[in-house]
Amino acid sequence: MQNRMRNIQIKFWVTEEERNLIKQKMALLPTQRIGAYMRKMAIDVLIIYTDTTNIKEINKELQAIGKI
Repeated sequence: MQNRMRNIQIKFWVTEEERNLIKQKMALLPTQRIGAYMRKMAIDVLIIYTDTTNIKEINKELQAIGKI
């Protein structure tokens, strides 16, 4: 394994539904290798983070009003 370009392995668990969803999305691309697909998604897919701190605070205040 020392001569491998990728010598670190990452494993994770999924549900049957998640596995089926991954397979459906893989069918849209020209790859049959799940490792290549997962690597591509993990490295190249754009991640959008939305800060919902203010929404959570407003929701907390609304719940407090509802308890009065």
